[in-house]
Amino acid sequence: MKRLIFFTSADTRKDPDPAWRAYHFANVAARAGLEAEVRLAGDAVRVAQPEGVQASRTGEDLRKKVQEGAGAPFRVSL
Repeated sequence: MKRLIFFTSADTRKDPDPAWRAYHFANVAARAGLEAEVRLAGDAVRVAQPEGVQASRTGEDLRKKVQEGAGAPFRVSL
């Protein structure tokens, strides 16, 4: 089986959009029955830190996606 990998390395303190898209599309893929993974590299790993996401509307939505991702049907790798 093939896996869709959504890769991001953007600093979530400066621009949460790339990580938001990775989590969003991994969720969409998983709900469609496809194997999916979010790969965080470089500064994107800051998403796991308490102050690692920009304080903005997208940042708050990303924080929720990350928390929901803990039990989601897709893999997250660092």
